[in-house]
Amino acid sequence: MFKHISALFIVLLFAVLSDAVHAFDDVMNYDSEYKNIKVGQSTLQSLKHHHGKAVRVVEYDNFTKYRYKKFDATINHLDGKVRTIIIFDRSYKDANYLSIGESRSKVERTLRASKSAKHLVDNENGIVYWFSDDKVSKIVLAHQLRR
Repeated sequence: MFKHISALFIVLLFAVLSDAVHAFDDVMNYDSEYKNIKVGQSTLQSLKHHHGKAVRVVEYDNFTKYRYKKFDATINHLDGKVRTIIIFDRSYKDANYLSIGESRSKVERTLRASKSAKHLVDNENGIVYWFSDDKVSKIVLAHQLRR
């Protein structure tokens, strides 16, 4: 009886681990950069080195958000690395040559996607475009996105 239970346990454990491995397959990693800060690699130390003291710091459960004049950077509590860079800088052009203030229709044409949501995602480059009044209001460079 114990052999059957332990064999069943091993089969169930293998199934769970197999699902966990496939779950990681659904996550894409990116290494975008903005003003010497690289998602997934830069730390709070490098953020302070390149940009000085943050204007505002907000603590969340899993990360801390550091506000600067033209961007925010979130630092993951688990590994101390930059998770996202949230850009408000109107002079910034991203990997798609898009910037703050671009029309939703231009972003949709560039990404070849249409979705009536508050944001659109570029899974090739790890970029999320947020809209306000059908204009890009912020550009988020992400370290990881689900496919």
